[in-house]
Amino acid sequence: MAVAIKKKGFTNIKIYNGGLKDWMKSGLPVNTIEPLPKYKGPVISADELVKKLREAEKTGCRGADGDALLTLIDFRASSRLKHKIGGDRYRIKTVCPTITALLDDFIDNQELIDSIPRKGMVVTISETGNRDSFLKRYLKKYGYTNVVGLQYGMRSWHKAGYPVEKIAP
Repeated sequence: MAVAIKKKGFTNIKIYNGGLKDWMKSGLPVNTIEPLPKYKGPVISADELVKKLREAEKTGCRGADGDALLTLIDFRASSRLKHKIGGDRYRIKTVCPTITALLDDFIDNQELIDSIPRKGMVVTISETGNRDSFLKRYLKKYGYTNVVGLQYGMRSWHKAGYPVEKIAP
């Protein structure tokens, strides 16, 4: 959110390290103009995802009707930063479509939202899986019902030793 606000020209923005959950847990005030729907949404384990990817890749990740069978949204915080650290240097290796964006990139970006298929499975990927609910709720607001989160995020994929590819700086 701070990035989106800074893009609007504000220069006095600071990031609260505890995050919104900690802010609210502390009993501090919260106000929203347009609240997101209450929605947790389903998750998929790394083991289930690797099976689905292998199956989808047999047909180039497209169904007989030409629609995407499986699409990934990698929205890890440093997925586009020049100096990546740890697991952020890698992404899931697949021929299936992968959308790489920051969470804030989705705010008021109809073109990006429209690039997400409404058919087939869409899997959100954050570092630990903790932020997936925010993107799933946001996409639910736009009528998406085919979105699941990668349980425990990219860390679970990496820990399981599933195929990754290095992200070019």
